[in-house]
Amino acid sequence: FSEPVSGFTGSGVTISGTAGGTKTVTVSGGPSTYTVAVSGMTTSGTVTATIGAGVATDAAGNGNTASTSTDNSVTFNAGPTPSAGDVLVSFSNDGRVEWHSPDGSLKKTITGVSTEQASSVAFDAAGNIYVPHWCLKNPDGTRDCFSPNGNKVARFDASGNLLGAFGSGYNCNPSSFTFDAAGNVYVGQSDCTGNILKFDAAGNPGNPPFFTVLTTIRGTDHIDLASDGCTIFYTSRDKNVYRYNVCTNTQLLPFNVLPLPGDTAFHLRILPDGGVLVADSHVIMRLDASGNQIQTYTAPGEFNFWGGLDLVGDGTFWATNASTDNVWRFNLTTGVPLTHFNTGPGLTAAGVAVRPSP
Repeated sequence: FSEPVSGFTGSGVTISGTAGGTKTVTVSGGPSTYTVAVSGMTTSGTVTATIGAGVATDAAGNGNTASTSTDNSVTFNAGPTPSAGDVLVSFSNDGRVEWHSPDGSLKKTITGVSTEQASSVAFDAAGNIYVPHWCLKNPDGTRDCFSPNGNKVARFDASGNLLGAFGSGYNCNPSSFTFDAAGNVYVGQSDCTGNILKFDAAGNPGNPPFFTVLTTIRGTDHIDLASDGCTIFYTSRDKNVYRYNVCTNTQLLPFNVLPLPGDTAFHLRILPDGGVLVADSHVIMRLDASGNQIQTYTAPGEFNFWGGLDLVGDGTFWATNASTDNVWRFNLTTGVPLTHFNTGPGLTAAGVAVRPSP
């Protein structure tokens, strides 16, 4: 819009085109620039969006005129069929996400709103895919968080088609996600304030919009929400697993009884028994429900530098070894490495996410 407006919602957008499916429109942003995300396409084809007259008003109460743009159509590619157990891997060097079958075969490469570091990848309850991107990395190694190429989050539908940027106000280096039963999205940030941000399912700031938590080296680098719907477990790239209650706004004691053995704790997942699995750089550590260290996991025959991990749901988990870019599957109980596949020459594979069952 040419000026700030109010009252603009998805009902003000008309969707047409040749792509099949029952389409849903979600509007976020504003008050002048809005993001319109369309989901529900089931077959490949065009998707065209038009805005009718009078669906938004300015401060004086004047309604908008109908849209007349000619660049309002995109081509939707239905892509591969999503299957439970598929493995998605994010990369630090170019922001891409590779979609693999459990046997390691590549189904699709997903790219979106940025080519900057993608530290993780995650699924919401609807199967939509979220990818965080760090700030633009300059040739001298510094980062520019004002560049439009970085410091943002991309959201894709279940088939890996870009829906658009999700949320705003990252400050900075969004790094991980967790979701509550109401559909709210929590975002961990590696730097700047390191606050945990909260958004509703449409990407609007939550209430409250952020939580100021204890951080040490790298913010709230990776987060996960406990089954109580309140306690967020997180790492700050040191030797601890921290906790914060977002229902009572209370910082809790660290979860681990003793410092973790690795120098840098990265991704973590809360286990069904209340324990925690942590990618702890040179080793993967399992903690019991009381925070005691009870088991470790390593890959045979290669240098270990673990960054990402996710649970399959069948007593196994996948983890990324950044030293080799191998993605390994382990038996959670026995610790036995079951299989692995390679994604690159090393030092680029970052996060991993396993598509859950419907």
